[in-house]
Amino acid sequence: MGAGDTGAPKPRGFLAEKDQFTRREAAEEAMYIRKQEMDKLDALRKKMKESQKHLNELDKHIEEFTKGQGGEQN
Repeated sequence: MGAGDTGAPKPRGFLAEKDQFTRREAAEEAMYIRKQEMDKLDALRKKMKESQKHLNELDKHIEEFTKGQGGEQN
């Protein structure tokens, strides 16, 4: 039976260590990628909050400007 066939014996020696190393390396890589994605999301959230704050300030300025205009009562 070849490696990976149903009922094949588990690899021993060098192959077993390599398989364990490969799994560990893949897990570490997945953790690294997940951390990078979380950092990007945090940066986007921060930028979005700053943009929202800026938009709120602009709305405030627009309201102040329109109140100073003649005509309609605001």
